[in-house]
Amino acid sequence: MKCICNFGYARTRRGSSHFPNVRNLLKYVQFRDDRNDHIPEAGGPDRWVDGGLGDCYPRILVRLDALSPANPHAYCHSVIISPDPQAIAQVEGDPQARFVEAVKATIDEWEEWRQAHDDRPQAGPIEYSFVVHRPERSYGEQMHAHLILAAATEDPVTGDAPPLYNNRQHMDAFKEIAYRQLDRAFGLDRQQEKPERQPEVEPERVHSTREI
Repeated sequence: MKCICNFGYARTRRGSSHFPNVRNLLKYVQFRDDRNDHIPEAGGPDRWVDGGLGDCYPRILVRLDALSPANPHAYCHSVIISPDPQAIAQVEGDPQARFVEAVKATIDEWEEWRQAHDDRPQAGPIEYSFVVHRPERSYGEQMHAHLILAAATEDPVTGDAPPLYNNRQHMDAFKEIAYRQLDRAFGLDRQQEKPERQPEVEPERVHSTREI
């Protein structure tokens, strides 16, 4: 499945050129699906998928404040994961549960990849939270996820907290994993694995000969 993965980060809590004030961003993610659609009752575990960072924007900010001092270059990271709306529209039933599964599986596999490839592997799990937005566009529904990543990982025993950096290699690996996990979640990988049906071949006729 085609998918767009846009990476950004905030240097401080006040934001950076990649996105504005982090508190305002988190409130936007929690309470809106787009600029015009306010969701006054949004929040809590029904809105955020909590991967250790928090289940509402105040708790996420507290955790980001605790981890960000370990990273001199970033306060937090963000990723927007936006699968092809035409492909999603062809899915039977509500696709959100499978999309959430694919995002979580992508982070899990990406974390394993980083442990194998980073010069200094994480001290603990990558902490994240994300919200799925489903705004209506002129071409249909554009379901996508706003993923927030902590700027460091922390060893729960020693308190060691190495910074989490995302260079081009990390981003390319994330995208490749996301494509594969979306295919798996929506069954596209099984469709690709089906062997091509071979055309039926008419059996050769055996002609007998009589010796004269």
